[in-house]
Amino acid sequence: MTLITPHLVASQRDQLRALNNEHRGTMEALNHAQASIIRTQKLNERNYHRKRKAILANGHDLDE
Repeated sequence: MTLITPHLVASQRDQLRALNNEHRGTMEALNHAQASIIRTQKLNERNYHRKRKAILANGHDLDE
């Protein structure tokens, strides 16, 4: 991996800035999607444990 030195020419700086800007939107969208998946997994897990607890306590599912 090559380290970027502070001696970059203006055109390199501009190209790197443009590259960062180009990928920022994609990364933000991916982060939001990942957060949504994590929230959905947590909700699903809570629902599973709620139903499991009801089955163990009552001998049947809450939906029945």
